[in-house]
Amino acid sequence: MAKKKLTFEESMERLEEIVEKLEQEEVSLDEAVAFYKEGLTLSAFCKEKLAVAEGDILLLRKEAGLWQEEPFQTEEQEI
Repeated sequence: MAKKKLTFEESMERLEEIVEKLEQEEVSLDEAVAFYKEGLTLSAFCKEKLAVAEGDILLLRKEAGLWQEEPFQTEEQEI
């Protein structure tokens, strides 16, 4: 049976679960590596979804005549 494709929100929730397990529970090395691998996959998926959303927003702004290309600021950039 094929795995269900997760949404962005479900992926973020799963990433939070993984981090919590790694921080709070004693896990074996094999489990930690499996969690790490899953986390990397989820992280890449979320990053891709965010990039697509950013592109969509920029396109909508351009079509609405609100075009001013300004990169989104992250918390690190605001400091």
